Amino acid sequence: MELPCGRDWAELPADAISCILHRLDQVELLIGGVAAVCRSWRRAAREEPELWRRIDLRDLPYIPPFQPQASLANIMSAALRLSAGQCHTFFGELLHDDHFLLLAEQAPLLKSLHLIKCDDISNEGFANAIKRFHMLVELELLWCLGDAQVLETIVGVCPGLRHFRLVSNNWGFGPNDERRAHAIARMRELCSLHIVSDNLDNEGLTVILDNCRNLEYLNMRDCWNINMDDNLREKCAHINMDDCEYLLPYDSYSCCSSPFSCFDDYHDLSLSYYLGDDIDDMDEEHERIIDIKSMCRYLC
Repeated sequence: MELPCGRDWAELPADAISCILHRLDQVELLIGGVAAVCRSWRRAAREEPELWRRIDLRDLPYIPPFQPQASLANIMSAALRLSAGQCHTFFGELLHDDHFLLLAEQAPLLKSLHLIKCDDISNEGFANAIKRFHMLVELELLWCLGDAQVLETIVGVCPGLRHFRLVSNNWGFGPNDERRAHAIARMRELCSLHIVSDNLDNEGLTVILDNCRNLEYLNMRDCWNINMDDNLREKCAHINMDDCEYLLPYDSYSCCSSPFSCFDDYHDLSLSYYLGDDIDDMDEEHERIIDIKSMCRYLC
């Protein structure tokens, strides 16, 4: 797309800038080229909490530039600060106790929480943070935090939970811990339940079905200890079931190419420039770094 060389991106209407920013994910907004276009773009990204209501921080360790400033803590703290307490959906990978407590402190309106491979969150740390999410209706635990103690904690502090996804890493083999099934059975408001690669057996599933009367959807992929006999088929007759491949809901940004497709645009910039609080400290050199050609990636 050919654009006039003298185009001033700062003069775009506010609605147009907002439309462009809504097409980008948080990583692009924080450490991509948006912050360096001009003051008005940086200000728009920082002063519109709606952009940060859904925060997705998966795969951050693999995002360039590989600098100490690009830590999960920095990026997570910046995204939560910019959300101004309005974050309602959060995806976090490889978090530990301090990260999770930070989320609990700065996202009081959280409704949907997805934790992926967060083995460094302790049971105690989980309990201290999860009790602050009074509005939580959806919870996903992927390859972490699936023991009976955690599930019992969830029951005690999240009475309104309606959607629960538990993806284990034992591939459905081994003895079943009945306490886990009984804990899930106490999540009486559940409408959908995903239990993937778990060692749940017929007895445990029966307890869940007898107590979760509002259940409308059930996925039990790779639960090899379950044998769907006539009794279970009868209990599941009114429930929508499938054995489709379980995939996390990654968003597709087909309208935009990755901000890191041209690494040279970003490798020499300090991330403190993007994540800092001083919005008016951009000098002319920084404002010239991202030229019209590089910004075409966001508009194509």
